[in-house]
Amino acid sequence: MWIRMRMRIENKALVLRRVPFRDTSWIVTLLTPGFGVVSAVARAARLGGRDGARGALTGFHLLEVELRARTEEALGTLSRVEILEARNRLPFMATATAAGQVLIEAVHRFEMPGDARGGEVFACLDSSLEALEAEVEPLVVVAGALGRLLGLFGHGWRVRDCVGCGRRERLRFFSVRRGGAVCEPCGLPYAHRLPEASASLLRALSDRSWPPAMIGLSREEMALLYRLGMAGLARIGTQELSADGTFRRLAGLDGFQEIKGYAS
Repeated sequence: MWIRMRMRIENKALVLRRVPFRDTSWIVTLLTPGFGVVSAVARAARLGGRDGARGALTGFHLLEVELRARTEEALGTLSRVEILEARNRLPFMATATAAGQVLIEAVHRFEMPGDARGGEVFACLDSSLEALEAEVEPLVVVAGALGRLLGLFGHGWRVRDCVGCGRRERLRFFSVRRGGAVCEPCGLPYAHRLPEASASLLRALSDRSWPPAMIGLSREEMALLYRLGMAGLARIGTQELSADGTFRRLAGLDGFQEIKGYAS
């Protein structure tokens, strides 16, 4: 719960973005479980700030913050920041760091201030960063989390029946443009551009949870699940995530099946 005392706000938070402000400060964008995305000025944080604010705001830590503002509409000032759960190992694991940056960028681009689903989005991102800190396979974390985020953003996929004819049997392909599974009769004429989706991959797409739904998936299937998640985000946005290329390179995904455009 948020505590409001005139113009004072306290909540848990994750840092989504920092932008330099004047010579010594940052404007920080924070994800909170209560109100979604909020922004505040972190004064003198680039010089260290109060109580080590610079270190707290430059990692993947779970924070508790206090914001003060003259009015509810005004840009607030970050008056206090404390680390509730430190994630000190994550920045030193390159692939895990890139995976975390993919998820943070996805949330920053599509989560809106005051969104009623902010608590669920926060829980998804926080648990994903926690798993990366615990050295869970980054591809498992990011592929599963992208599916969960797509569902929370209201742009999930249809995988229980064919998006072409409604058939529930012989599902074999996936259409990025239509966001769902395609049965063999409907998909065979377009097999050259539709990625194949195994029964286990379709189960993972349907469940959108990890790791249970991803047990038994091959690395190739997890790579495709990740690319389908990225393609799904591209359907509701205008640009690819900038962290995507770095993660694919570090995770060794460039040799796996690509999603060829969004007309499929």
